[in-house]
Amino acid sequence: MELPRSAFIWKIVGVWALAVILAAFFFVAGGLKLRGAPSQVDNFAHWGYAAWFLYVVGAVETAGAMGLLVPRLAGFAAMLLGGTMLGASLTHLVHHEMKAVPIPLVILGLLAVVGYARRGPVLALYERLTDS
Repeated sequence: MELPRSAFIWKIVGVWALAVILAAFFFVAGGLKLRGAPSQVDNFAHWGYAAWFLYVVGAVETAGAMGLLVPRLAGFAAMLLGGTMLGASLTHLVHHEMKAVPIPLVILGLLAVVGYARRGPVLALYERLTDS
């Protein structure tokens, strides 16, 4: 069943809007980590992560933010950032920070929407790699 033209346009606009909002969030979050913001350094130290891991996560978040804005890369970026959000949720869970657990899970759900909407290149790569 095909969507009416107006619904199709709203779907495109909605996915773009969500991707831009998520990209802005991850640009800010990744930027804070890459510049070594004291709050981020303190958090990573509190969780027992090595100092270098802060910069790895910052680079992943920043690269993922850029990927969300490129339709051919958005599905891959959503998976990459989704893994990061899963890790963030588990970190909060392990450290008994229960009020913080739902935030990355909600972001994970929003990334799933973008990833599903932009799944074409991911499926094409999967089919190419599994073709015998």
